[in-house]
Amino acid sequence: MMNGMKKIALATALLAGGIMAQPAGAQTAAPAQTPAQAPTQAQGTSRPNLTPEQVTTLQRDMNTALHYKLAANVVPRLTSALKSIQAAHIQPPGRLGMSLEEQIDMVGKVPGLEPILKTNGFTPREFVMSLTCVGLTGSLMNVPPGQASSTIPTPDAANVAILKSNPQQLQDLIAVLRAEHQPDAQ
Repeated sequence: MMNGMKKIALATALLAGGIMAQPAGAQTAAPAQTPAQAPTQAQGTSRPNLTPEQVTTLQRDMNTALHYKLAANVVPRLTSALKSIQAAHIQPPGRLGMSLEEQIDMVGKVPGLEPILKTNGFTPREFVMSLTCVGLTGSLMNVPPGQASSTIPTPDAANVAILKSNPQQLQDLIAVLRAEHQPDAQ
């Protein structure tokens, strides 16, 4: 399960970093990282590094997302929304270094996406924030106490409780995220 948690965190870190449209790095698990490290390490050598300003924004955004208050039923709603997005062949746009606000704005402008989000009880903001929060919380809630440091934030206890309350729902969400990052089998 730890491996799956890392994958969901990486996928959402890529979302928050604005490079979800380039998911190749999401296919391999990565160790728990500080928010600033995840997109930079995931991008590989073929993509440019983030500017210091982008790193600062990303760190702030990750901290904001990590402490976003999740709804108790968020995991099955995210799973349903992502399945519908995949079925509609919608790929939210993104770019390296995109802030959460920029990502939220872009998600809100994707044709066909808003009705899917609305059906699942999300605004673009709630969707991006929830997905990012779930990924970060899932990754960080299993960091052993001895490995925690001042550079690794502590997830919100209520959000951890939500994710731990139904492990099968979390596994279902992870499966949908994995499927999203696999080459088409058609």
